[in-house]
Amino acid sequence: MNFGWIFVKIIIIYFFLIILLRVLGKREVGQLSIFDLVVLLIIADIASLGIDNDEFFWVSLFCLLLLALLQKILSLALLKIARLRRVVDGNPTIIVYEGKINITNMKTELYTIEDLVNQMRSEHIMDVNDIKLAILETNGALSIFKRDDNQCLAMPIILSGEYVVENLECIDVSQEKINNVLHANNLKLRNIIYGSLCDGYLTYYYKDNGKVEIIEGNILRIL
Repeated sequence: MNFGWIFVKIIIIYFFLIILLRVLGKREVGQLSIFDLVVLLIIADIASLGIDNDEFFWVSLFCLLLLALLQKILSLALLKIARLRRVVDGNPTIIVYEGKINITNMKTELYTIEDLVNQMRSEHIMDVNDIKLAILETNGALSIFKRDDNQCLAMPIILSGEYVVENLECIDVSQEKINNVLHANNLKLRNIIYGSLCDGYLTYYYKDNGKVEIIEGNILRIL
């Protein structure tokens, strides 16, 4: 066994992987989606084969390059196509709203009460009634927002030109009502890249002719 050649292969693959990961983009490990984790596992498996098998070494580098290219193309597609992004990454799921646990969503996501309680303890929350909103993110993390009577919690209802149906149902606001307000103000839903509702007012980021106009404050009265 040529340990010197193995050492050289490890160094080559190491720096090759660093370059690939830099090309794929910056993301913390905790922010990786299931799809990202699968790609990383495949990359690790291919890299290990290249180290173990001399005949497979250069082929493994080509496979890694091809996989990184496919991942980059898909990432760009996800950036442009919201529906594809939801299929690949999934949607955040509301677990608790206004102190009420959504058992249906928990069953769908295979999320247990024990999981919820563990996350509550990590946020120093002992009672579900103290939770304004808890969202299970696409990476499996639970985002918890505590109740605060003096602060409005903005609920995202429009993302990438499409309604977040789950959030609208949660706050009991119809799409028709939003559509009427947008139409009255000559706004197109597909041009709103982000819209949040807080105390009956819609704050939104509007894209017109390829430009993003940042609108601050209470813009449209919805409720």
